[in-house]
Amino acid sequence: MIEDFNGFPDGSTITTDFCIVGAGAAGITIAREFLGTRSRVLVLEAGGAGSEAATQKLYDSEVVGLPHNGIHEGRARVFGGTTTLWGGQALRFGDLDFQKRSWVPHSGWPISRAELDPYYERAERVMHLGSRFTYEQLCESFGVEPPAFDSAKLYMACSQWSPKPNFGTAYRHELKSAHNVSVLLHANVTAIALNQGGTAIENIEFRTLAGKKGTAKARFYVVCCGGIETARLLLASDGIERQGVGNRQDLVGRYFQEHFHMTYGEVLTTNRGHLQALFESFFPGGLKQAPLIVLAQHVQVERQLLDIHGTVIFEPAPDSSIAAAKTLFRALIGRDFSDAGELSRLAWTALAGPREMFSLAYRLYVQKRAGTPKRGAILLGAQGEMAPNPDSRVMLGEARDALGMRRVNLDWRLGEIERRTACEYIRTLASEFERLGLGFFDLKQVASLDDPAEWVHRAHDSAHHMGTTRMHESPQFGVVDSNCQVHGISNLYIGSSSVFPSCARSNPTLTILALCLRIADRLKQMA
Repeated sequence: MIEDFNGFPDGSTITTDFCIVGAGAAGITIAREFLGTRSRVLVLEAGGAGSEAATQKLYDSEVVGLPHNGIHEGRARVFGGTTTLWGGQALRFGDLDFQKRSWVPHSGWPISRAELDPYYERAERVMHLGSRFTYEQLCESFGVEPPAFDSAKLYMACSQWSPKPNFGTAYRHELKSAHNVSVLLHANVTAIALNQGGTAIENIEFRTLAGKKGTAKARFYVVCCGGIETARLLLASDGIERQGVGNRQDLVGRYFQEHFHMTYGEVLTTNRGHLQALFESFFPGGLKQAPLIVLAQHVQVERQLLDIHGTVIFEPAPDSSIAAAKTLFRALIGRDFSDAGELSRLAWTALAGPREMFSLAYRLYVQKRAGTPKRGAILLGAQGEMAPNPDSRVMLGEARDALGMRRVNLDWRLGEIERRTACEYIRTLASEFERLGLGFFDLKQVASLDDPAEWVHRAHDSAHHMGTTRMHESPQFGVVDSNCQVHGISNLYIGSSSVFPSCARSNPTLTILALCLRIADRLKQMA
């Protein structure tokens, strides 16, 4: 069932078997694993059924390191969490991503890719993904000859995109109808209360913005609040452990990682259609498969680089009906009606190019390809891994929110290995594009990558918050163990990208879900 804590008596105590903090992708995935069982599950969600300005403001933070838009724009305090914001891209981590790499400090997971593969398969079903195809299989099916990249330098892969990315809508009815799973809205968790010995959680305290307080008592607890808020909650829960829950080694909040995004510039070509055939998304069975150009493992090892992949971006011409339609769509989705005149102009511009719009529709619905515009710039972009860095971190500031909790100070840092990775990738890509006659990229566009102080101004975050409660078998080097259980606390688990020891190049959600399904299986054994 789904209920609102605003309708409960002040001071309510709810007793359950399992208490999950957060009803985003992670929390919902774990809760669904118990549907129809004898176990009672309580999911505490800070937000409501829809977005609310006052609730969202609780995420207000101060950025004290590199600029980071995702700390505000990439988090949603609402039922469904950040799945209400994203497009649904899913991609597994690779084998090397789990291994200790001598050139990447603090790398290495205590579990392998093989251990996670069965959970990846289940996670893909949770995301309603279809059959997995290689890029080469898709090219063969669609009658396209793949680019002959030097496989020691680059290779092609594909990410899948969920047709139902919003977990809040995809699983609302299922949770609303559940007899043993209760979702409690507007239940803002403010503290995790330890026993006197600091070895177990006694209860969790939560409250509404209006001041109504509640307590949850459970046998086991799972915190599923994302890479920033999970660290914030543990650090703020300092009633017994003065440094916060799970923070005896001063690790909570450290190793904050982000995928850095980079738009390098424009590639020039005399055959735009050929590039579109190679790099536009495929839609077999109506499910999006997006081509990615990946830096080969050989280059990573030889040149001591991080994991990175790139995409070819087909921008619409500024005066095109497609550009107008996209801008209009973003305004409508964002409910921005402040400039009625501009909206009217965009609508007329969009309608004025019927042939252009028809061509895109034909490409998508008949040819099952993305249907990118025939006019406009062609850009090269990339998403890269960040090395774990203990000085890149989430901290608590002195300012407090409306609930009295200390707000976050975020110090995001990028270093030399990220710069070299971004630099080597575009050089490799430019060389291969020119060798194959795909296009010419003038490296003068990225001259600033050679400047260790200037290059970071080209990078921006991806709202992928990871690493702040990292996984390690030793409590000296990690907050959670290989089962995502907080070291030294018998009944507390973390289901979040915050447990990632390293972040690979892949969007984190599929790996989050795989780890959460693994947590659920462990908890079922204890039910």
